[in-house]
Amino acid sequence: MLLRKVAAMTTPNANAGGAPGALETTNIIHKSIKKIYRVEAALKLPAGLNRFEAERIGDHCLNSTVADLRKTYGSKLIQQWETVPTRYCSKGVRVLRYWLAGAN
Repeated sequence: MLLRKVAAMTTPNANAGGAPGALETTNIIHKSIKKIYRVEAALKLPAGLNRFEAERIGDHCLNSTVADLRKTYGSKLIQQWETVPTRYCSKGVRVLRYWLAGAN
């Protein structure tokens, strides 16, 4: 199992053309941008962001980050309930989707 984990960490990024070390470089660049700026950029996209999508960009507590951003954007930061299926609950769970109105 340890070998499988090591192989996964050293697998080159497909978008980088298979250059050695491309995966590690991509992760370092991704982490050098502060979490709040990554979330802010995602909220400016038309689809917005929910808590599960926020995990993929490194935010483990989206509601706290949104509270900080609400100080800047106020009522332009929109939220709406949605149901998202999970692997443990076929009916899904309710989560809030956030986005910035008029950002595009």
